[in-house]
Amino acid sequence: MHHCELLQTDEIQAVVGDASRNGVGGQNYCGLWSLTSKHRRFNAFGNSFAGLIPGEIRGKSPALEVVDDTTAALVRTADEVYPVDVRAEYTVRAPYYVDHVLAFTDHSDVRQPGFNFREVSWCCYINCPEDPRLHFLSGGEWYRYISPQHGVEANIAPSYIRDDELESWPVTSDWREGRVDDRPFHWDRHDQTFDEPFYFGRLGNMVMILIFDTPKWLRFFCSPTGGGASLIQGQECPAWDFEWVIPEEDYQVGRRYSFSLRLVYKPFVSEDDVLEEYRRAQAELCFERTPGHNTDAGHGENLVR
Repeated sequence: MHHCELLQTDEIQAVVGDASRNGVGGQNYCGLWSLTSKHRRFNAFGNSFAGLIPGEIRGKSPALEVVDDTTAALVRTADEVYPVDVRAEYTVRAPYYVDHVLAFTDHSDVRQPGFNFREVSWCCYINCPEDPRLHFLSGGEWYRYISPQHGVEANIAPSYIRDDELESWPVTSDWREGRVDDRPFHWDRHDQTFDEPFYFGRLGNMVMILIFDTPKWLRFFCSPTGGGASLIQGQECPAWDFEWVIPEEDYQVGRRYSFSLRLVYKPFVSEDDVLEEYRRAQAELCFERTPGHNTDAGHGENLVR
């Protein structure tokens, strides 16, 4: 059985793999097993982990499907254990892009009791960055953030959604005193918000940019230690994660949902170049714009036009 596939452009090499690899956390890490560049020889993701791991197939034994030389998919058919059809496609495009689409259909209501929303989450376990922070726009300025500890102020909501429109967590236990088992770590909200549906992180001379569609339902979340031990003495590896949250009025059993993003992995040039990649992805992929996306910025002036 074929468990992984190499996809590459002239600049990047991506290995899409199923959950067969028995890594540090067991057979959980399906998605991008590896992402490397001619400009940086090290895997961007933890070698025993992965990146762009959809929670819909994590630990659920998806099958690998090779579509063509540039696209591979991880596919899972609904069953009694998890009644959801899922297809996660990964496509590399020159020079340094990975376009990712997740489509799924719930055949019964998989929300847990007390949940009036449907979470669809991803994890990205980052390999030994010197700077563990996410970089994004907040209040028209660049903001750089990693949560102070795992499970504390991990979730970052959009600024263009009113507080009373955000989901309310059904459990309010706290990770500050240690691990709890009755809710996920990412339910503790940071008070700062993001202005536009993208963030970036730095890996040596490289930048990794994630640019998202469907901005109204988008949330970022992160952990300073989610990626495990670092090769850098005194540090641990972060998780740069995200999710879409489908509200109750938009959730329907039997409906097909699809979420899209672009990952950019290239040598870092400047923050202005990051913004150019964001604009390019929105135009090329016809991503939905945020309310007020044309508000200018740029250290107090317009950053996004």
